[in-house]
Amino acid sequence: MKRSVFIPLGLAVGLLTTGLASAQDARFDVQAFRPFGAAQDLVTVGQTRPISHLSVSGGAYLNFALDPLVLVTAGTNSKALSIVGNRLQLDVMASVGLLDWIELGLDMPLVMFQSSDNLEAIGTEGFIQSFTPGDLRLTTKVAIPGLLREPDGSGWGGALTFGMGLPTGIQDAFTSDGATTWTPGLMMDYRFESGILLAFNAGVWLRPPREFAGVKWGNAATFGIGAEVPIVRGWGVTAVSTLSGSTPLDKFPDDVRQIPAEFLLGLRWYSGLGLTFTVGGGAGCGCSLTAPTLRLFTSIIWVPAITKEYEAIERFKEPPEPLPPPPPPVDPDGDSVIGEGDRCPSAAGPVENGGCPDTDKDSDAVVDRLDRCPEHPMGSRGRDGCPLARVEGNKIVILDQVHFATDQDVILPESFPILEEVASELLKHLEIQRVLVEAHTDARASDAYNNDLSRRRAASVMNFLLDSGIAVERLCSAGFGRSRPVAANDSESNMALNRRVEFTIQPPVNGPLPACPPDPAEQALPPVKQGRGKRQSPEPTRSASDAR
Repeated sequence: MKRSVFIPLGLAVGLLTTGLASAQDARFDVQAFRPFGAAQDLVTVGQTRPISHLSVSGGAYLNFALDPLVLVTAGTNSKALSIVGNRLQLDVMASVGLLDWIELGLDMPLVMFQSSDNLEAIGTEGFIQSFTPGDLRLTTKVAIPGLLREPDGSGWGGALTFGMGLPTGIQDAFTSDGATTWTPGLMMDYRFESGILLAFNAGVWLRPPREFAGVKWGNAATFGIGAEVPIVRGWGVTAVSTLSGSTPLDKFPDDVRQIPAEFLLGLRWYSGLGLTFTVGGGAGCGCSLTAPTLRLFTSIIWVPAITKEYEAIERFKEPPEPLPPPPPPVDPDGDSVIGEGDRCPSAAGPVENGGCPDTDKDSDAVVDRLDRCPEHPMGSRGRDGCPLARVEGNKIVILDQVHFATDQDVILPESFPILEEVASELLKHLEIQRVLVEAHTDARASDAYNNDLSRRRAASVMNFLLDSGIAVERLCSAGFGRSRPVAANDSESNMALNRRVEFTIQPPVNGPLPACPPDPAEQALPPVKQGRGKRQSPEPTRSASDAR
């Protein structure tokens, strides 16, 4: 036997008495199909996100219910009484969003057609009114702070709802409760990255108490579970399913609890014109007088293309392809050095330094790329980042050659600053026990001449350093003539390199320093007696072509 509720025999008899003539006062709204009107709501289960600010949607649901209210009497001659046998109803709906977190909506139900048996048994001669309005429903959805999901976002959403039903329907036709009703509720849902939406609704339906067919009808708890799953996302096709219903909060002690619940399944298409089409069907659970045997429905909801809501639907319909990662900036540090030529792409630097910032290790205001001596401060009289003299390894390196008068051991004044810097280095580095002052010549002239000239020049430089305050035991001098060239004597420039003075740091010794070794140039010659070079102001000068 199809879904039925057995009415006690006393009720079956009582239906024929005048005592139930007042049963029409107990009539109520039997419609369990109460759809939501926004484009992304799940038919009879709402989703939490209100439509965007000043976005609107409008449309209609058309549904057909088979046997929404049928009574079956108990006894030997049981008989089915079709109170509402078939019903075709149109719900005209509209919604508007405010401030991105409030949605206001209305639903005007219109029963286009319904049929029944003769209702004389429940107090009204004749049949149920076929065309009639239902109770106008006003709805409000308010997003819960912190649970307002972005239009095309994923994650949890939450909203509070409040509905009011106005008695615009006809109670005799089972399309109205005959009084104002209220429906506060809570919505929760979760949108997955894949587009799948799961929604949960719960609330209370506050309506006037009624007693019909031996059952209490009045305040009820409402519930709903829904899901939407993309099928062909590129075309905007999804599957929608819902399980929704209610149950009265009060009942007679011996009565079975009424649970007018329905399971619905449908297909939805989000078109490119701002129109959402849904079609589907389902059935009641057989747990209540008002659960239909069969329900079929279809809907069309329009969202104007100029609104944010339509844009959200389009993003849901066809999610944008992930944007390729942006190409790396051509010149991220803005130093005009691009590509592989920039050795420091995240730090600006000059082109000359490969796009890297200039550094100055010795803090002498000459950047390292231009500093010929990046480890040694230039000082006040240096050049190209190099001091006039510096200790490097076993040498005191001088920036320029020591110049002498032609064929003499007289130091020219232009070399005084260099020798003063050599003396300064010796005074700073007291760990240097002894320095050998070496003089060298080019290959012109005889060995005897060059040995003598180099010996005298080395002695002249040593005397200059002695006069500058260097202890005598820390200095030795030696002339090497032309025996130790650093370049071939085949050009003027190479010969100029060979005419040089060097300062060689001697290995340290334990105990007192030994006497200076004999001068290799002329071991038997007496010490130089020409005086200190710094004090001389010689008349002769060297020319650019001077080879000596």
